[in-house]
Formats: sequence, C-alpha cells, structure tokens
Amino acid sequence: MKKRALLGAAVLGLALLLAANLAAAAEFTLKFANPVAKDHSWGRAAEEFKKMVAEATKNRVEVQVHHSGALGKIRETLEMAKAGTVDLVLCGSGHLTAYVPELGIPVLPYLWKDREIMFQVLDGRFGDYIGARMEEKGFVSVAWWDNGFRHVSNNTRPVQAPGDLKGLKLRTLPTKVHVAFFKALGASPTPIDFTELFQAMQQGVVDGQENPPAMVYFNKFQEVQKFYSLTAHVNEPGNLVMSKVVYDKLPKDVRLAVMMAAEKATIWQREATEKDNNEFLKKLKEVGMKVNEVPKETIAEFRKTAQTVYAEALKDLGPGAKEMVDLLIWSNK
Repeated sequence: MKKRALLGAAVLGLALLLAANLAAAAEFTLKFANPVAKDHSWGRAAEEFKKMVAEATKNRVEVQVHHSGALGKIRETLEMAKAGTVDLVLCGSGHLTAYVPELGIPVLPYLWKDREIMFQVLDGRFGDYIGARMEEKGFVSVAWWDNGFRHVSNNTRPVQAPGDLKGLKLRTLPTKVHVAFFKALGASPTPIDFTELFQAMQQGVVDGQENPPAMVYFNKFQEVQKFYSLTAHVNEPGNLVMSKVVYDKLPKDVRLAVMMAAEKATIWQREATEKDNNEFLKKLKEVGMKVNEVPKETIAEFRKTAQTVYAEALKDLGPGAKEMVDLLIWSNK
C-alpha cells in the first residue's frame, strides 16, 4: 500500500509538473535574425529585447535570437521576413534600399552632423514616412538602432590625403550612392555580404571595408586589417523590422507589448553603442591596429566629393527626395 501511495504521488507530481510546463509554454514564438556577433551591442540589445518581450507579455511571446547570420545572409533573411518564415530581422539601412529607396537618404555620405540630430529625424515624421513605405513592401518598422559613424580600414596604407583611397578594393554599403561616392574617390567598391566579409579580407578578395569601431572589433576585422582611418563618412542606422505577415496575425495587445519592449530596448542599445565605440576604438589601438585621424582638409575634400554624387543619387531615392534631402542638409548646419 505504501509503495502504491508513493507511486501515485510521483505520478501526480509528474502530471502537475507537465501541466505547469504546458501552461508556461509560449503562445507565440518569434525568430529574430541578427547578422552580427552576440557580444556586439546589436546582439546584446536583441537579448535585452527578448527578456523585455517575455516580461511585457507574461511569457506569452518567446523571442528566439539567432546571432552571427545563423539564419542566412541579410538579403535572404529579409526575403524570408516578407514571406513570413522569419519574424524579425536586424540590418543596416542600406540593405533595405532595394525595397524602400528612401532609406538611401539617411546613409548619404557626410549628411549627419552628429548622432543626436540623426535620431531626432529618424524618431520623428521622417521615420514615420519611412515606416509607411516599409509596410507597403511587407515590413513593419519596429526600431532604429545605432551603429556609430563608419571609418575605412584597409591593408595597404592609412588614409591621409584624398588620393589615398585610389585603387583600393573596398567592401562598402550596398547602395548606389555609396558605390558612386567611393568610385569618385578612386576606390573600387566591391559588393560582399557582411557575413562573408572577414573571409574576403583574409583571402585578399578586398583590401578593406568601412564600419564603426565596435563592429570592427567584435567581428575580429583587426586580425585581417592593418590600418583604420577615422573618416566618419556615414552613420548607417540599424533597422529592426518585423514581417508584416507575422505582425498582422498577432493580437493587438501582443503587438503593443512587442513595440513597447522595442522602445525600451532601443534606449538601452543606443547608449551601449556609444559607449562601445569609444571603448573599442582604444582596444583596436591596443591590439596593434594602426588608427589615424584624417586631416580636416582631407575630410573637407571628401565632403565636396559627396555633394557631387548627391544630385545623381536623388533620382533613385524616391519621390520628394530632393526636398527631404535639402531639409536634412539644412537641419545639420
């Protein structure tokens, strides 16, 4: 009798445990494609977002974050998001210009005076306009994340004079204006997906690339790059987007909880990125990368070159691009 009682208690306990686990199981699971390392501020903020969503929805929603391009190349994951097979994708704005040409505006070379002005614009009506255009293409704009100002690294020479970029094979942002900009400076822009960039530099397919300090450090580019010149030519914001197919299927209260969690995670992420870029620029120097300031005269020449490609770029940036660009130039004076 005693054994039967113990066995009955064990079975009951197991049943209660299984019931508790079933009750705790997420009602919705969202796959999140992050193209960069888990330790980068994008990756860390994605993990914060995951926690915040679980808390805001009382564990009804589980966010599964896949780091370092584990779900595929950026273009592939964006296509999967359009189809509804990936729920959330994080990428630089340049990758979305194939769908929303106006996203080429925030990445015009030497447009932004500083990150504060950039986010005032992106968090305001311009960002709302971009969000509406994204929805037309199958994406919901969830958040604008920071990456920091990009600088040029290469294995040939430091960039000191305008002519120092001539002949360099550089992986640049996949936008027409950036290709035109670097071509005008004499470089040879080479399209390579970010997930394949380290190997391309290691094998000499390209001489260099352009990214912020934290992105360089966390992706170990310092192991295959010698020189890092502080050109600060663009701050490409990160876009956290959700599949519209998925978004439309979620209950309204879940949508609201996810978007509120994203706002909180965005505040966390922007602070982390600024801190990281300052810290990891120092670390790049410590590990032997030759970091140099670019003379003001050279930056001035780069700005002039950037202005020459704006006019040609405008025709590819959607209706009303000239008026928007003129307004943004004015706001950055």
